[in-house]
Amino acid sequence: MRKTLQIRASRIGCLRFCYQEAAFYSALLLTAMVAGLTGIAHLHAQVPRPNSIQFTNVTTAAGIRFTHFRGNDGIPINREIFGPGVCVADFDGDGFPDIYFVNGRDLYNRGISVRNALYRNNGDGTFTDVTETAGVPGTGYGLGCVWGDYDDDGFPDLYVTQYGRNVLYHNNGNGTFTDVTEKAGVAGLEFGTLFHSGATFFDYDRDGRLDLYVGGYVDIGSGSPRYCNVSGTRTSCPPSAYKGTSDILYHNNGDGTFTNVTKAAKIYEPQGKNLAVGAADYDNDGWPDLFVANDGLNAYLYHNERNGTFDERGVITGMALAARGSVMAAMCISLGDYDNDGWLDLFITDFQKNSDHLWRNDGKGNFDEVSDQAGITVPTREVLSFGGGFFDYDNDGWLDLFIANGHVYPEVEQVSPDVRFKQINSLFHNEGNGKFTETTKSAGSGFQTPYVGRGVAFADFNNDGFTDVLVANNGDPPLLLYNSGGNGNHFLSFKLVGTKSNRDAMGVRVRVLAGGLSQIREVTGGGSYLSQSDLRAHFGLGKATKAETVEVKWPSGVRQVFHDVDADKFYQIQEGSGQMTLQRFARKISKGEPLP
Repeated sequence: MRKTLQIRASRIGCLRFCYQEAAFYSALLLTAMVAGLTGIAHLHAQVPRPNSIQFTNVTTAAGIRFTHFRGNDGIPINREIFGPGVCVADFDGDGFPDIYFVNGRDLYNRGISVRNALYRNNGDGTFTDVTETAGVPGTGYGLGCVWGDYDDDGFPDLYVTQYGRNVLYHNNGNGTFTDVTEKAGVAGLEFGTLFHSGATFFDYDRDGRLDLYVGGYVDIGSGSPRYCNVSGTRTSCPPSAYKGTSDILYHNNGDGTFTNVTKAAKIYEPQGKNLAVGAADYDNDGWPDLFVANDGLNAYLYHNERNGTFDERGVITGMALAARGSVMAAMCISLGDYDNDGWLDLFITDFQKNSDHLWRNDGKGNFDEVSDQAGITVPTREVLSFGGGFFDYDNDGWLDLFIANGHVYPEVEQVSPDVRFKQINSLFHNEGNGKFTETTKSAGSGFQTPYVGRGVAFADFNNDGFTDVLVANNGDPPLLLYNSGGNGNHFLSFKLVGTKSNRDAMGVRVRVLAGGLSQIREVTGGGSYLSQSDLRAHFGLGKATKAETVEVKWPSGVRQVFHDVDADKFYQIQEGSGQMTLQRFARKISKGEPLP
């Protein structure tokens, strides 16, 4: 009987953003009944941890007044329920991560004026909206964003994916930006793609200049359905009702312009339905590979062939489909070495009833899904997950998981009261033995209010040594979760500065040996969902007060090794330099000092 119910639940789990279902809402009612019958089998305990980290919502206290504008006229369509993303970078070089929020637009001629928002970190726990001064309001309906110093002048530039023409803002180094989209040639319209999604900067040919990948979602243009009637309920259409669109790979020419090399690089996919994208070296050959999450299609893994081309290996490596052979509504891409074996593992979020997915890198070019063994299958079954991924929230040296949750159909509650549009986010603690324990309920007040969560970025916003979390919510203010710290664990943080390699150090691999643990971090852009986190490499050290070894491998081939590195400091490492220096902050905040 239990097996029969699990099979039925699995089938019901196919109700996802990426399929047309003849009886979507009636199936949700069946799901509720199945959940009631199998509830005993699906119980999972959340045991409070001693000295547990607490997360507090400090959005208002930090002076952030941004609210995402969905822009819908009646029932929201895919475009309006899709975003937003959020991205983090220290755009002014004062040592404190700043925030860029992406917003929608009024596309129905109602006279509603909204814009994106750039918030400067004041270094005292508060932020100031500097959008107008900086000149980065966005130029269309915004979806995602990424930062990258494409001209290696020391100031991160900003790329915003939009519905229609994308925009590239060049950082002038004086607090202002210039729209250089046309000059750079990166509007993203070459193949007719209008619905742009995740993007990432990365140096795929290791020439020291950041290239740019831009994902394409579905074609919702003229001739496409706006709404679908599902089980008698009018709602937005699932992506399966639409054709896919092409991705784009831009090569950086080194003169402020880019060239579209999508076809030459062998990654042209005219029917792709990209959501998230991440670039990282999964096979440790020193070259960045490209991971693309698709909505209702196989996920892509483009292996870097080291000659300017890529080979798509998603199926043969084992990550294109879920373990049971089903395609995913793959929203999030996150790469991190959760088991500290020296190989980057993979996390992808999925639709409600399908659960999220964790793959272990076997070190032989393959990924094995270990979601069940790791303990994340059951806890993530009853939420619809978007952005998030790996980060070490308690500085114990093991990468944990944060996941932003929120449904895609506001109408779902009209049919089934057991399924919520707004949902609580999820937090999982890495136990260091291949298993994760959900700690959502014991992680503080920041996990008590439901939202329609989308993009997620990780950063230590107040430089106290503990990583904070920023969530972009659809149709609501964002959620800035302050990490209380205070558990006595130590940390190291590294800002990497390239000279021969790209200045942002994307693609750099850092290994830290401390307290008997060997950990790696790779500096990567993009990832999560339509978002980007702080590029500084953060390591939790547990009770260790120094690192025996810090090894840095650069895309240029330069290798640096440092010994006996004191903990609880923010270091800067310049490529080729024999010494570390301390990062400079405009205002120093002592460890554990609370935000206002």
